[in-house]
Amino acid sequence: MAVEKDKVEIKELSIQNAKSGKSADLTGGIIQFSYYESILSNHVTATMVVGDTGNTVGEGKDKKDLLNGLPVRGGEPVRLVAKDQEGNELKFVNDNALYVNRVKDGLSDTTRNVASFDLCTKEFVANEQTRVVARYSGKISESIKKILKNRLKTKNYKDSDIEETANSYNFIGNDRKPFYVLTWLATKSIPSDGAYGKTAGYLFFENKDGFQFKSIETLIGTTEGGGSSNQKRVKKFEYTNTDKKRDGFEKIQKYNINSNIDLQEKLTIGAYNNRTLFFDPFEFKVKEVDFDISKQKNKVKSSGTEIDFVAEEFRTGSTRFMTNILDVGTLPGGKDAAAQLSEWKSNPANTNDKVRDRMVQSIMRYNQIFSVNVDILIKADFSLKAGDTIYCEFPGVGAETKEVSKETSGYYLIASLCHKITSSDAYTSINLVRDSFGKKSVK
Repeated sequence: MAVEKDKVEIKELSIQNAKSGKSADLTGGIIQFSYYESILSNHVTATMVVGDTGNTVGEGKDKKDLLNGLPVRGGEPVRLVAKDQEGNELKFVNDNALYVNRVKDGLSDTTRNVASFDLCTKEFVANEQTRVVARYSGKISESIKKILKNRLKTKNYKDSDIEETANSYNFIGNDRKPFYVLTWLATKSIPSDGAYGKTAGYLFFENKDGFQFKSIETLIGTTEGGGSSNQKRVKKFEYTNTDKKRDGFEKIQKYNINSNIDLQEKLTIGAYNNRTLFFDPFEFKVKEVDFDISKQKNKVKSSGTEIDFVAEEFRTGSTRFMTNILDVGTLPGGKDAAAQLSEWKSNPANTNDKVRDRMVQSIMRYNQIFSVNVDILIKADFSLKAGDTIYCEFPGVGAETKEVSKETSGYYLIASLCHKITSSDAYTSINLVRDSFGKKSVK
């Protein structure tokens, strides 16, 4: 089936030199603009390829090419406003503008030069300019907010979606970069839905709506109300060999179901069964914690119906052994030294990091989330973003079958996407993941 072409309206695409005040309209010279988001990236990126005839900046005899006339030296803000056919906007202006990070000269001929620009966010640059040095106490979600606001000083702070954590953690920044600390804290986080000891693990990433700090449970498990995975507003897509489509469904133009099965690798990392030894330096004791994926089926949310899809004989017996020293007696809570000493005296055996309730659980969830991997291509849809849940139906295998595949169809998490705009068409390519096989019905 041929890929349908979809025209996108670029209402604004401009670049400005903050020092000289000069700006240039790039809408007439754009060859390609690609915008990227991923749940594994703490910042959004973009690339644009521009054809320059040498008359882009200036007037009359003073006209020059873009790179030397503006000039472009790095750090220039790029404003973008684009609309897809449904009216959804991809908008980066004012405090939310993208910035030139790198310029690469491309091909040139007698009529024009072609230059490629790598674009980044202001926070990506700010991450290199500051460090996390203070002590932080209380819930991890509150520390996330403080670092975004006070260290990165993001103008998009109010647009950030920070999911509350159940657990607290006291730590010192140790002069690390903000993005490093924010990602590090995500692995220590437990969702605030009473899931202590059952599940753990967050992801810190950025999409067009701002910074996201979300638990894997919220991202991967469809919900009844609120959130990107709200079943009532999940977008539905289907692949067919015809031009027809059902009401309420959009067309998948191309798809590829990637084989991501490596049993030996999964056994090596202990994805199905593992044992962890926790050493308590206060009591000088060792506690064993065993994990078995078969016992997690009703404890975690899942995209599909079959989370323990590996044969039982390979899910028995620990295939990975891990060790950890409990954080006991360090950095007790309290507003000052006296309060902290009092807190430690009242409960000297209390651990700062609830590592026994989150380490193995988060490792399990991070491993599961990429169990099924699918790439799809659809017409340009700027409403979609990394971290959203969508519903997809794929055909069953076989020349005669007209049934939907019950194994690969169902809810998927958008792990990454690319909105690509060219002078002739536009489309959105998406990488989808989920933690289980089996099709859940759509509501």
